[in-house]
Amino acid sequence: MKALKTAVFLLALSCAGASAAAQSDNAVAARRALLFADSLNNAFRYNKWNEFINLSYPGVVRYYGGAEGFREYIKRARSVNSSIVEEKKERIELLQLVNDIREWQCVIRKTRETIIDGRKADVISYMVGQSKDTGQSWKYFDVAYNSVENVIYIMPDISDKLFIPERQIIFERDQLTKKN
Repeated sequence: MKALKTAVFLLALSCAGASAAAQSDNAVAARRALLFADSLNNAFRYNKWNEFINLSYPGVVRYYGGAEGFREYIKRARSVNSSIVEEKKERIELLQLVNDIREWQCVIRKTRETIIDGRKADVISYMVGQSKDTGQSWKYFDVAYNSVENVIYIMPDISDKLFIPERQIIFERDQLTKKN
């Protein structure tokens, strides 16, 4: 009987250890996902194109014709947001993190405060990330510069567990700002 109790105790202890390790893996992957997403945003913000391309999901680079085609596309997209450096840094939030045996994937929500037609607005968009090395490094693509419908072409191995919301622009109610 004593041997049975000892065996049950050891089994429970090992299960608790495995659960704690899984939670720890989750926390590490979540922190790293946010770190790499922030690095991608900073590379875009400060025109560090090589860094931006290195942090980008390979499928999005191919989708735009390789590194040079992608660089030109991103430069054009960046020129539309020329005031981005003067604006506050985007806030990022991990919305979803999924894991299967081979990889991690995530959805990151980005919120950028800006002025549109003299009114304060929050532009909310999303990035999809993938890690194939247990959450240590991540590659992203920004759905804001692509359509949600194109996601499957850019990332054919996207998890069916991920939900990617549409981009939104939310205006602050009745808050008019001065035009410069």
